Amino acid sequence: MLAGCDKLAAYNHWQAGDLKPDVAALSYGPDDRQVLDLYLPEQSMQPAPLLVWFYGGSWDSGDRAKYAFVAKRFNELGYAVAIHDYRLVPDVHFPAFIEDGASAVAYVKQYAAQHPEQIKDGPIMLAGHSAGAYNAVQMVSDPVYLKAVDLDRSAIAGIIGLSGPYDFYPYDVAATQNAFGDTPASESQPVEMDLAHMPPLLLVTGTRDHTVYPRNSRRLAELAPKAELVEIPDTGHAGTLIALGFYLTTDEQVLAPVKQFVREHLPTGKQ
Repeated sequence: MLAGCDKLAAYNHWQAGDLKPDVAALSYGPDDRQVLDLYLPEQSMQPAPLLVWFYGGSWDSGDRAKYAFVAKRFNELGYAVAIHDYRLVPDVHFPAFIEDGASAVAYVKQYAAQHPEQIKDGPIMLAGHSAGAYNAVQMVSDPVYLKAVDLDRSAIAGIIGLSGPYDFYPYDVAATQNAFGDTPASESQPVEMDLAHMPPLLLVTGTRDHTVYPRNSRRLAELAPKAELVEIPDTGHAGTLIALGFYLTTDEQVLAPVKQFVREHLPTGKQ
């Protein structure tokens, strides 16, 4: 349904209308793609806890403006939402896109400290779909990335991974070959990391996902000590993402556990 950027842009406009970020194009690094947008909930819900959204796109495509519908969903739940662009293949390869995620998180956490009237200065929730879910999980499972930006795992309240790849070595499709090259599994695979101190995880996968097979979420859920696995029957790869929409595509099988997870692990204090 969402194959191609034009379809995603149309879907985003259908679901979010002309919603624009409250603070746009904040630079978290020197590259043109190292920028993020910030969406705030209504003023009565501020200061709000922060959620950072990591979008997918096989590590070689993506545009933060096309995920305003995600921001709208979490804004309505009482969360501030940051959505960052990051450097893409072939201009960069692993681990640059993960390093960008860590830099974006560190930047927006600093922004929160400087704007306490908008955002609560506390732990942050991470959430992502597909390659974005991988970026978020790998950024935390391998402590080198947070350490590089002077953060540790205590800064992360939890991670929501929708249809993410976490156990995909050897690299047997073009997307992973192009992004990871000859990187050993010990450096690239979340399931190969020491997961003992991971924050809580919500792993949602569709049973008919033939792009990122459900075994990825199942395997990570087996290994991570605080992981909740939710399998959605008869749902494909894009289904877990469009479930966050508002019109026709809303799926409470996805939305209900997402709401419960954020409220449990990062309450707004206004619910």
